[in-house]
Amino acid sequence: MPLDKFGPFADVFARGELAVPGHLELLGLHQPGAQIVISRIQRALDVGPSQHWIDALFDDPNWRPHLVGAIALILDSRQTLKPSALWRAVDAGSWVLPQLVVCAHIVDSDFPSQCRDRIRARAPVSPVLDLSPAERHSATGPGNVRERSSKLLASLATVGRRIPSLAPWIDEQCADPEVSTLISQDVDNAAGICEGWFVHLRNQFESRGVRLVAAAA
Repeated sequence: MPLDKFGPFADVFARGELAVPGHLELLGLHQPGAQIVISRIQRALDVGPSQHWIDALFDDPNWRPHLVGAIALILDSRQTLKPSALWRAVDAGSWVLPQLVVCAHIVDSDFPSQCRDRIRARAPVSPVLDLSPAERHSATGPGNVRERSSKLLASLATVGRRIPSLAPWIDEQCADPEVSTLISQDVDNAAGICEGWFVHLRNQFESRGVRLVAAAA
């Protein structure tokens, strides 16, 4: 995965003083090293206008840059960065769908509408096609298209229920046999990943003196 296309964010992926490459600290966000990586992302944001680099992070088929982009959007306190590339990564079936959906809830005031649209459509995903099977497995993780849709649907349902006005509608949708069957095929426990990542994300930011408030309520 060439890193130069990510501009100042390329340094985030380095191992340096960490036990693992930087992006892996963001996967679970439960280790102290995550603070080092979050600070690296903040420094990259401080370099200057970042939308181009954020789009490059999310438009890469590899799931690893998606985590970096997600934290960058959350760190964007001035809310100058647009989340459209985040949703493109979601619709491509990124392996880190739960983390991306949590991020979208926090940064995108249009999350309820985006969530409804995808649940109504039964969470279709369109993975990148111009990769060999080996490249696809490495870049996008295991799972076929239906399994990715189930992971996305479970993530949207879990996070969407955090919005009181949306929760009853989601419960109604999940009572549909088609939806419940698809969610049951989620082999990665997307609901658990969403809940766990949100808790660790909140804790990591609180330790930096930042209280996360979702843009979508």
